[in-house]
Amino acid sequence: SCRFRISLAQPPPPPPLRLAAMGGSCSCENTKKAVDELAEHIEEKGVVAVLEDTSGDAAEAWTEAAHKAAHAAEHVAEKVAEVAKKVAHEAVEIADDAKEHVVEAVEAAQDKAVEVQHGAQQVAKESVEATCATMDAAVAAVTGVMIVEFVPDKGAVRKVSFKTKNVGFEIAMSGGGCCGPAAQARVAVKKVDKKGQAEAVGVKCGWRVKSINGTEVTGLKPAQKLLEESVAKLAKA
Repeated sequence: SCRFRISLAQPPPPPPLRLAAMGGSCSCENTKKAVDELAEHIEEKGVVAVLEDTSGDAAEAWTEAAHKAAHAAEHVAEKVAEVAKKVAHEAVEIADDAKEHVVEAVEAAQDKAVEVQHGAQQVAKESVEATCATMDAAVAAVTGVMIVEFVPDKGAVRKVSFKTKNVGFEIAMSGGGCCGPAAQARVAVKKVDKKGQAEAVGVKCGWRVKSINGTEVTGLKPAQKLLEESVAKLAKA
């Protein structure tokens, strides 16, 4: 028969237990001690009481955590409200600035429109006057008459046609001769002869002379020269 020799070696001691809850390592004796203490508490107070104590601690921890979370939420809410208020204020400022720019742009556009309208009216007026002056010159040349535009102190422009050399009026700067108080410098009728053409058609002393045969009157000497040249072309009385 065969004999077997079995050697029974002593097993190595178990490694120390690491308790995460206690933050370190402990031996079996410490573990046994902790278990014994827990058993004593259970034996003295009962399982329910021990659980209640443990749950009470947990509840306090949860309550404290809840308070901290609420405080943090309030802080966050305050910050959000502050930021929202700041953003709203900036938005109002931006809106006010935009409104001011819009108002300025509208006012500028209105002023420009008025300016353009006045310019267009002036151009149209000048065009009409130029057309009328051209027509007066053409009519005077064709018919052999002298066409004079007078401007009374009150009323519209009066256009008078003279056919003969006996026109019956003289011109001067306004304010001279028989024609009343001095006013803004202008060429006006100084004298109206009795039984002349001017008196017959109602020309009055003091009327401003606007144009002669379509040529605008700008001064006394040019007006006198133009009047003499135009009268020289008329027929004898």
